[in-house]
Amino acid sequence: MAALDKNAGRTRVGEGRRFRDPVAATARIFSGALIALNATGFAIPAIPTATRMRGVALAEADNTLGANGDSFVDIDRGPFLIANDGTINRTHIGGNVYVVDDNTVGAAGTLVAGKCLDVAPDGVTVEIL
Repeated sequence: MAALDKNAGRTRVGEGRRFRDPVAATARIFSGALIALNATGFAIPAIPTATRMRGVALAEADNTLGANGDSFVDIDRGPFLIANDGTINRTHIGGNVYVVDDNTVGAAGTLVAGKCLDVAPDGVTVEIL
């Protein structure tokens, strides 16, 4: 594509929060799971070694018998209450928190889950961007 040389309209895609991603081969994603993308761009339950964070699953997607992209998962981004592995406290508010597994975040790691907005007894409010 070339640079614009006149005004151009843009199509807004929702609020930029909800997406539908193809699921990786043999993956099973539960509703409410943290979702990441693997190296080839397919959705998987979040793990610290995933390529990038994507969001939270809105419904279950079972691709355990399928190939890459045989099923899809609807995901949402934004603030969610996520389980704390016990390492996050109020000093982490405003900083990054990290994926421990598809249900848990911690104070350190390799894959950023999002920004810590609040810490409460029932979990961490994480803004997934």
